[in-house]
Amino acid sequence: MDPLDLKLLRTMGIRPYGQRPQKPEVLRPSYIAKRLRVGPETVKAHLARMEASGFIRFYQVYPNFRHLGVASAAYLFRVPDDDRKAAAMERLQPIDGLVEVHNFLGAEMCVEVTYRAQHDLSKKLRLLAEFTGDGNPTRFYDRDMPPVSRALTRSDWRIVKALRYRGRRPLTEVGDELGMSARTVRRRYDRMMREGSMFIGPAVDPSRAPGTVLFELLFYTTPQADASAPQRVLRTYEDRYLYHYVPASPTLGNFDVLLAADSTSDIEAMRQRGRLIPGIAKVSALVFRGWSEYTDWIDAAIEETLKSLDRNSGTPPRKRSAG
Repeated sequence: MDPLDLKLLRTMGIRPYGQRPQKPEVLRPSYIAKRLRVGPETVKAHLARMEASGFIRFYQVYPNFRHLGVASAAYLFRVPDDDRKAAAMERLQPIDGLVEVHNFLGAEMCVEVTYRAQHDLSKKLRLLAEFTGDGNPTRFYDRDMPPVSRALTRSDWRIVKALRYRGRRPLTEVGDELGMSARTVRRRYDRMMREGSMFIGPAVDPSRAPGTVLFELLFYTTPQADASAPQRVLRTYEDRYLYHYVPASPTLGNFDVLLAADSTSDIEAMRQRGRLIPGIAKVSALVFRGWSEYTDWIDAAIEETLKSLDRNSGTPPRKRSAG
């Protein structure tokens, strides 16, 4: 992967959530090209190459979890025994509302789960403690999403479902499939994106990018560091970073960055480079061994929501909307 590939992914947003809504045009080659000051055909060629290699598996749509009545949090567990860690990763897969598991080299593994209330989260953490042997994990991040001001309609949910694993498909095609006009689909799509009711991003498979190693750097700032320190970090890794965020616990850094290296030997050099940035006291690395998503429950929740709306309406949906 070259620096332009990374900038393309960064512009689209590699994580399908955020504190602020995405722009409706975020996946359009013309929009990306303008942001990166390259031609649209260059963007299309790079995306096509990443898709053909299997690095970009598909473009996924996530509904705002608030519409499903859940929140989401990720915890870092430490499992020193490799066999127990492998067994834990197998045992945790049936957990209801499991979102992602990040398996790092060494003892660490990060598990993200959804929950409806604190007692629900506590129950899942007890189960994960049983599997991993770590009863005191560190809260790593929260999947923050914007507040929602309205409930999605049946037509909205049908559009979300139609785009779920094909986020870049033409909206005219979605309209034909759902029996809606292209104008109606476009209007509803734009509204849901602008209000933060749904997010779109590429689902990636790091193993399909030979010569690329994904890893995180956890930056710990000095007491004297000001708000400009994170920007200095991002400028330092301009051609190598994909994503950045503030972790939920300062024990995992004051500012964390997802990056790509050409080899494992480059990781230590990049870590040391970060240590020299003014305002940075310490830098730690977490290297990905695997990155798995478990989102069948989202599809089931969308189906159940549609069934509930059908039951409550008491009337069959119209076959076509005029817009």
